[in-house]
Amino acid sequence: MTDVQQHAAEIHEQFSDTLDISVEDVEERLDTLVNDYRVPLEEARRSVTSSYLDEAGMDRDELGGESEERTVETIDAPEQWVDLTVKVLQLWEPRSESIAQVGLLGDETGTIKFTAWATSDLPELEEGSVYRLENVVTDEYEGRFSVKLNRTTNIEELDEELDVPESGGASEERTIGEVDAPEEWIDLTAKVTQLWDPRSESVGQVGLLGDPTGTIKFTKWAKSDLPELEEGGVYRLSNLVTDEWEGRFSVKLNRTTNIEELDEEIEVGDDAIAVEGALVDIQRGSGLIKRCPEEDCTRVLQNGRCSEHGEVDGEFDLRIKAVVDDGNEVHETIFDQEATEELTGITLSEAKEMAMDALDTTVVADEIRGEILGVYYRIEGPTFGRYVLANDFEQLGGPVDAEETLIKARSL
Repeated sequence: MTDVQQHAAEIHEQFSDTLDISVEDVEERLDTLVNDYRVPLEEARRSVTSSYLDEAGMDRDELGGESEERTVETIDAPEQWVDLTVKVLQLWEPRSESIAQVGLLGDETGTIKFTAWATSDLPELEEGSVYRLENVVTDEYEGRFSVKLNRTTNIEELDEELDVPESGGASEERTIGEVDAPEEWIDLTAKVTQLWDPRSESVGQVGLLGDPTGTIKFTKWAKSDLPELEEGGVYRLSNLVTDEWEGRFSVKLNRTTNIEELDEEIEVGDDAIAVEGALVDIQRGSGLIKRCPEEDCTRVLQNGRCSEHGEVDGEFDLRIKAVVDDGNEVHETIFDQEATEELTGITLSEAKEMAMDALDTTVVADEIRGEILGVYYRIEGPTFGRYVLANDFEQLGGPVDAEETLIKARSL
């Protein structure tokens, strides 16, 4: 059996229950791509599989695959089919009708987020129960791994216990300025500097915490049944979990969090910095983008899909992810819609018109690149992870040779 025939047989097996196709049909399509158009075999397989997925009205994660027994800590890549024996540590409120359940799984080696799609028609998992989950697919977003339960997943409830710390391990004392990674369990002593109105019934409280090293957003889930935090109050918060989105870190209070009010005062530090240098690169994901429209989710869509909510009708936004070289080091900087419009003179409406005329959204980033690349700026704003958020900026001079400056910056 040739490689093309082997791949054809595997694709046919995946779709034999949903489409009226033969192995010969699949082989002919693969052979045309590989031998007539010189498409690499793996790429040809992805193309043919995508075509059949469209015909069947299926998502890619609904395809079965040969799964492998794993522990949570050994999950290190997306799009792998695995079997897990885990305990349901937490169930969270789904933020989309397309999601049946979402929460946190754990075993002796660690914890991992899971999502079960509403269309999968699977039995519901119960918090605190232990399950054998066969044929789940791994996923990854911004370096964080998760697993998706789909219609091919087999769920078996087990009458046993798993020794899983609900925090996924011992929490570590941190300052806000030391929060630099997601999904870590930490303890903070912080002041509640702001409380905001929650935009979802699943959120009990949301706002801003501060200590001498900076500020950070917090979310307290409604179902966590924790005492209310008071604006201006100082608290010892034990067993928080960190989160991250587009370089911005936050903390989540959950039902394992311990809250102790302290009779003391904390001076909250300013985490803003100023950067002066040449804008030497515009990163991928700049210009006209689409974000997920679901409540409390603003993830950027990839090929029309949100990593959390699946296929959605996105909402247009405008941003710049820039690299600024100050001569000693480079700073990754984010300009939001308002800052991008002020910096470039291109409004969101104008950007949409440009993309519509060209039938291509990348023309917006190309236009922006021509306007600002190589120009010197002074940029001020808070830091979130590796990013500086541009709140204020002014042009100092330019342009310079951006490529030459970037080569120098990358050699540092």
